[in-house]
Amino acid sequence: MSIPNDTRSVILNIAQDMVQRQSISGVSFQELANRVGIKKGSVYYHFQSKDDLAVALLERATTEIKESFILGKSKTPTKRLNCFLNIYLYHIIPSEKLCPGGAFVGEWDKLSSPVKAQVNKLLDAQVKGVSGILTQGIQDGVFNDHGRTIEELAHWVLACVQGGLVTSRVTGDPVMFKSTIAIITEYLYLTP
Repeated sequence: MSIPNDTRSVILNIAQDMVQRQSISGVSFQELANRVGIKKGSVYYHFQSKDDLAVALLERATTEIKESFILGKSKTPTKRLNCFLNIYLYHIIPSEKLCPGGAFVGEWDKLSSPVKAQVNKLLDAQVKGVSGILTQGIQDGVFNDHGRTIEELAHWVLACVQGGLVTSRVTGDPVMFKSTIAIITEYLYLTP
């Protein structure tokens, strides 16, 4: 791998952490350069604007979530659902960060069309992935649809997860998110 690609990845990693902790408006190219250990101009070499950086972050997050759903296809629906929820629990870390897409919502009216479009692509990838998990679980007799469509259930799961992240972040208490996960699983799983 060439150095520019390595530098680009490091910039994206640090920028993603900054966005998830303080939003895109909290990211300055100077601070990003300082944290990476490069000159500010080097950040501009890889990303001409904050919008370019935001789109790249969201594209990467979309690719990663799609790949995680593909990797999970051979697992049972319960393991797949747990893997999805564990992304939030162990990689996003409730009470510390928001998810890459959710971190942009507070500034929605200020975002450019390309950034908004990429947030929607990330959300769509999650809806499709969760829908696939729910479809398999309902077909296998593991999940209860409660008379709802798969899409309604998928949107509900994502709304619960995002809401749990926000309330955990505001209160600084990861228990709020863990309670959300417990309620999601209790609602979905068929009781014997």
